[in-house]
Amino acid sequence: MQPFFDKFAALSLGIKLGIIAGVIAVLTGGYYYFFYSDMLDEQAQLEKDRDRLEKEKKDYEKRKQEYLAFRNEVNALLEEQKELLRVLPKRDDIEQFIENVQAQIELSGLSKVASIREAAQPVEMYVKIPIRMSLTGTYHQINHFFKQVGDLKRIVNIEDLSLDPVALQTPIDQPNQLKANFVATTFMFTDKGSGARKGGGTSISSGGGH
Repeated sequence: MQPFFDKFAALSLGIKLGIIAGVIAVLTGGYYYFFYSDMLDEQAQLEKDRDRLEKEKKDYEKRKQEYLAFRNEVNALLEEQKELLRVLPKRDDIEQFIENVQAQIELSGLSKVASIREAAQPVEMYVKIPIRMSLTGTYHQINHFFKQVGDLKRIVNIEDLSLDPVALQTPIDQPNQLKANFVATTFMFTDKGSGARKGGGTSISSGGGH
């Protein structure tokens, strides 16, 4: 190794600088070939992976928003269906309905004369269940009763209403009494073409109430 350094020391300055520059160039080229080029390739691959991941993230966020929107729509439809079945149930539940109406009669201070369930009437996707009723009480009591019935969760229509004065045997200190005759119609959801449950004019209850 010493003879090499001796020969190198004997060379002129220009040659020495040229050799040093060549060595540096070789080292630089070797570094680029073996290390830096690999780093550039790795960087390029990382950038591709980053772009791919960003695209996948955007796609995921888009699918997430679509899923959340779909889930909210489904929940809204379920709530709408639940509300629809609340006011338009699939089951008859007429006994429960009658109990609710009876409770409103008592709360309004009315007297029930008659309550007769008439035949059910199929109408496309639902069935009408009419109940013919007669009540007695003051105008304000009757008005309060109709308001309370209108606030029931189940849909109720009041039809064929007539109000007639009632002659009292002891009219002294008694408010004017009226007899309200009407049909309280509720409804039941049914699939199209399915049979309707018939009431057949069966009397549910009658006689004096509260």
